[in-house]
Amino acid sequence: DRNLIDIFLSNVAIAFDNLYHRENLSRLVAERTHALEQEKETVARAHKLLAKYVPPQLTERILADEIDDVWDYNRRRLTLFFSDIRDFTTITEQMEPEDMAGLLNEYLSEMYEIANEFGGVVANVKGDELFIFFGAPDKRADRDNALKCVQMAVAMQRRMRELNEKWYNEGMSRTLEIRCGINTGMVNVGSFGSKNRKDYTAFGMHVNLASRLEGISDPGGILVSHATWAMVKDEFPFETRGEVTVKGFSHPVLAHHLVLA
Repeated sequence: DRNLIDIFLSNVAIAFDNLYHRENLSRLVAERTHALEQEKETVARAHKLLAKYVPPQLTERILADEIDDVWDYNRRRLTLFFSDIRDFTTITEQMEPEDMAGLLNEYLSEMYEIANEFGGVVANVKGDELFIFFGAPDKRADRDNALKCVQMAVAMQRRMRELNEKWYNEGMSRTLEIRCGINTGMVNVGSFGSKNRKDYTAFGMHVNLASRLEGISDPGGILVSHATWAMVKDEFPFETRGEVTVKGFSHPVLAHHLVLA
């Protein structure tokens, strides 16, 4: 009987010991789960904040610790987009600074949303001027980059029509029109700057050409280079503008005007 009692008591002790460890393990799992949830919320907040300052394509790479294509620079064929608002300074010089800032922020917010929708990297913003490119850091076929860029430009022009109607009903008497220039070509793309601060952007002759095409585009229009036109001509209606002289280029370049419905 004593042996049986000893075995029984030993089993009871083991059972209580297992119960203690099970409860302790459950507590540790709950604490760790709570800590992971807090870390997840911290990462989500950091992602949201980082996305306000860095293009989402770069944000994903940085958070995934895939920064080789971001930190270095290389030669790549991109489709490049520039836009600005015609006579923005003249139109808004009679506005109160707060009203002008609000209008510009609303405009840029809408354009950013469209750029993100089509996968464009917003490389630079100077006042009302936007520089966006397609093809880096994520690699896609050249034709896909050109199509996405032109689709984005069309969406921006259509959105501007809606914004102008909204602003008119809010008391804005002048119509704001954007000019768009698009070109495709080989450029240097990557991180440029000092060892402490860098910008992810692109440089080269073809970047300059896209900027020059924007400068001579019709207000409310989209002017594309022949290189871009050749890849998207079956998807959009164009009118050939002919050879145009652009600053910084020793020879005229062939350009095409996209016909907006």
